[in-house]
Amino acid sequence: MQNGNVNILLSASLSFTGRVVTGVGQGAGFTQLDWVREQFLQHCGVDPYPGTLNLVLAADADRRAWRRLRARGGRRLLAPREACDAMMHSISIADSVTGVIVIPEVDDYPADQAEIVAAVNLRQHLAVADGDVVRLKSYDWHPPQAIIFDVDGTLLNSLDGYQLAASRAAAAYGYSVSYDHLRQALNTNRPFWDFIIPPDRQADQGLRAELRAATRRHWPAAMNEVVDVFPGCGAALSSLRQAGIRLAIYTGSGGESFPPLRKAGLMDLFEVIITGKDVRARKPDPEGIRLCLDKLGLRPPEAVYIGDSCADVAASHAAGVAALSVLTGAGDSASLSAAGTHRILSSVAELADLFVSGQQHR
Repeated sequence: MQNGNVNILLSASLSFTGRVVTGVGQGAGFTQLDWVREQFLQHCGVDPYPGTLNLVLAADADRRAWRRLRARGGRRLLAPREACDAMMHSISIADSVTGVIVIPEVDDYPADQAEIVAAVNLRQHLAVADGDVVRLKSYDWHPPQAIIFDVDGTLLNSLDGYQLAASRAAAAYGYSVSYDHLRQALNTNRPFWDFIIPPDRQADQGLRAELRAATRRHWPAAMNEVVDVFPGCGAALSSLRQAGIRLAIYTGSGGESFPPLRKAGLMDLFEVIITGKDVRARKPDPEGIRLCLDKLGLRPPEAVYIGDSCADVAASHAAGVAALSVLTGAGDSASLSAAGTHRILSSVAELADLFVSGQQHR
């Protein structure tokens, strides 16, 4: 996770360290309970890897910061009758991955212990073992001057339309197109035919051109059939504008999926719109985000880019803006966490809670 120039929007309100210890072995079972996974995803954007990373806080300063975090409240994890509730706090772990501190609401919970939940195996991802020190940071999010949006998979369920159009195009050649193919392509920003055409025909540029042309022919019908604005998106965008936050779009596509946004009356909310036709380099190159910033008259620390893919996260880092990710498109919780996004939301509908409703530290 690269914080760098985003310090205007992100301030580490609390920071403390702990030493890694082996837990009692109950974390794996807990994090895989359906009601636990559902709420971690809904409230924190984290689909828990089985288990927790356990830390012990030894220094007085670390314990004081830990007590202040616990006193904040956070998001409540609601348990069934036979279990206990817990509090959840979104955090940055070792400045490299997003995660959650979970605090069970039990009387005898240790005052010097922190249990960390993440979408990745933290011991492997951080290369840590018992006794190693890990730093945790709880960030306050300050409303940005502007939010720049990706479109496909972020504002619209375009993956459904892409899958339908590409499947219809590929059927004539005996190929099938899965959602996994699309996610691989979007996360790496490579043509999805790279993952579909057999190895012995990868170099056949004529075949690629035929498939691209056929997909474009099928796209309008596929879009009309299945593509729409995600639920809650329009209300969130309106709330952000009413709060004085400027909105912009940077999409790597050519704008072919804009009709559902126009139909929903949302295009006029965006002050600047940049498409793949306006740039020379594709994401993760930051050219499109920088062009948005230039037209908005803003510096990178004053804006956020929100998208659904790892390429979006990388482009954000390269442009020096804060990276927000949603789970409605190409990226999953683990891949986006590992890519270094600053925060994962279940959808764009949560943006108003983050920047308008006073829940910036949760």
